[in-house]
Amino acid sequence: MAEQNVMGRETPVPIGADAQPVTVESMYHMPRDGRKYELFEGEVKMAPAGMYHEYIAGELYFRIRLYLQEHAIGSLYTSSAGYELPSGQVLSPDVSFASNGKFQNEKIPIGFGHFAPDLAVEVVSPGDLISDIEDKAQIYLENGTQLVWVIHPRSRRALIYRTNRKLQVIEGDEQLDGEDVLPGFACPLSEIFGK
Repeated sequence: MAEQNVMGRETPVPIGADAQPVTVESMYHMPRDGRKYELFEGEVKMAPAGMYHEYIAGELYFRIRLYLQEHAIGSLYTSSAGYELPSGQVLSPDVSFASNGKFQNEKIPIGFGHFAPDLAVEVVSPGDLISDIEDKAQIYLENGTQLVWVIHPRSRRALIYRTNRKLQVIEGDEQLDGEDVLPGFACPLSEIFGK
């Protein structure tokens, strides 16, 4: 049965559905073609994004970066950073935060992080499958991520996932709250969408 992507269109074959299982090591050798590749459920999937997607991720990155200049509690990353999760999946959230103490000898690794980020942010692209986004949020949580924000540009909403807590939906001027992960950080959701 075909799934619907977030645009409501049927997607009979997800991107990468015919890909062969690969190793984490082979992920280091993916083409440098400007696309984001992830190892998701044993397959390499390409996650293309548009300009608005990147605008939203950039706005959120900027706001969290300003917060971290005043609160040196960890490091912030863009979508090129990959995390090899304990489950063996390699995911690259659009924005991610890793608290101090995550790195061996406090050195940022050259390759993938071998842990889950404390915060993972996924900005939904038009071609994303709803089920993949929901699965990713659960995978992050199952592997130790404390907070996941899934930003939906079309509906101008965000889904907030936390371990052992009910899913929360925010919209309009409601706050993206850093909670225990980024204590004191808050940003009105409407500010990251622009005009």
